[in-house]
Amino acid sequence: MSKKPKEIDFHREAEDQLNAIRSRIGQEVPLSNRYVRGQRAILVSVDGETATLQFPNGATLANVPLRDLVDDSGYWKS
Repeated sequence: MSKKPKEIDFHREAEDQLNAIRSRIGQEVPLSNRYVRGQRAILVSVDGETATLQFPNGATLANVPLRDLVDDSGYWKS
């Protein structure tokens, strides 16, 4: 397990995480249970701090805060 350096470049860390999220555009993503249970939505786009998602039934959900793309099963760790 690697240690984080004492001096963390938060801008770089945030950019790396945002790039990881953007790489999932067009794929299913986890979403907080506050929004939905069941099938995962597909990430359509990322614009700043928000995302646009599309559900299998065709519904689109815009302006979803990136913090709400969550999943306790470790989806983002794989």
